[in-house]
Amino acid sequence: MPDSTPRRIYFVAGEASGDAHGAHLIESLARMDSTLTFEGLGGVKMQAAGMALEHDLAAEGIMGFVEVLKHAPRMRRMLLDTAARLRADPPAAVVLIDYPGFNIRLAKLLEGSGIPVIYYISPQVWAWKKGRIHTLARVCRKMLVIFPFEEKLYRDIGVDCTFVGHPIIEEFAHLHPRQTWDSSRMIGILPGSRAQEISRLYPAMLDVARGLLQERPDLIFVTPCTNAAREEQLRELAGDFPVEIVPGAMYDVLSSARFCLVASGTATLETAVFGVPMIILYRVSPLTYALARMVVDIKYIGMVNILAGRGIVPEFIQHAIRVSRILPLSLSLIDDTTEREQMLRDLAEVRAMLGGGGASERAAEEVLAVINSGHT
Repeated sequence: MPDSTPRRIYFVAGEASGDAHGAHLIESLARMDSTLTFEGLGGVKMQAAGMALEHDLAAEGIMGFVEVLKHAPRMRRMLLDTAARLRADPPAAVVLIDYPGFNIRLAKLLEGSGIPVIYYISPQVWAWKKGRIHTLARVCRKMLVIFPFEEKLYRDIGVDCTFVGHPIIEEFAHLHPRQTWDSSRMIGILPGSRAQEISRLYPAMLDVARGLLQERPDLIFVTPCTNAAREEQLRELAGDFPVEIVPGAMYDVLSSARFCLVASGTATLETAVFGVPMIILYRVSPLTYALARMVVDIKYIGMVNILAGRGIVPEFIQHAIRVSRILPLSLSLIDDTTEREQMLRDLAEVRAMLGGGGASERAAEEVLAVINSGHT
């Protein structure tokens, strides 16, 4: 039994998906051990779950090599300040959630401090900067991974690693989404949650939507968004195009969608879990793209394709994003075609790979096992 002394766990999550997954983990930990307290860098969902929020890092959603450089001085100050405070007043554990650019550096700064570092949702070491796996092996007490193939990667080099399942499946099990729109003609446009993603992808997605509307005048278009700032940005970009922009309705949109245009990222898995045919689009700054091509060693960018091991969902990246190419594929996935039926079967296989529900509970049990081990 854990003792009755309040114990702190420090969390760091730097984007919207990490904020959501962190919130579920905090809720699970609080149910299992009422003596725990939570603080850290994250977002409003983690705050609502009971974490004392020091800075809303998730709302910033900084991504891309060039974009990160612009914010480097401020982020470095935050990194150094956080590490210094943790060393001066050690928590029972530090839980890092994805966000590798910041979190791996923080883990390195905490090396030798005696603070157990637990990494939940592993950096994609199998895609780029593969040498990071050895850094993680050195600085992390425990790895909690959400894709089954990741467990073997870490265990093969001696890392204490557990596959806990994907938290998306857990969220899905507790959902009661509203089918607000006609699912036979609603198209979801999902340009991501970050301002940078939206500014680069949404105009192109809307161009495809305009083409779809010309071919199918009965179609309706809906875009979910994460907050008021993103809603304002989306409305400005949409202009007079008839798209409904709805805050906080991601799963309602997916439950009704016939087809989606999706930014590469967590949304591709969420769309797959709902069994909605999709096309993946992605665009970053030219310099970021050039640098990424030098260091990223994967055939696909969409996690649905990476998990499947083949291109089950079409991907359009950078200059390949052209309406003339995307429009006919979109129409073939909206209509009752063999292409649509095949993708539905493939997406069902991907969902099965993500494990059952309960990822947050399993992750919480592993976090508690580290804290209660007494090996600090």
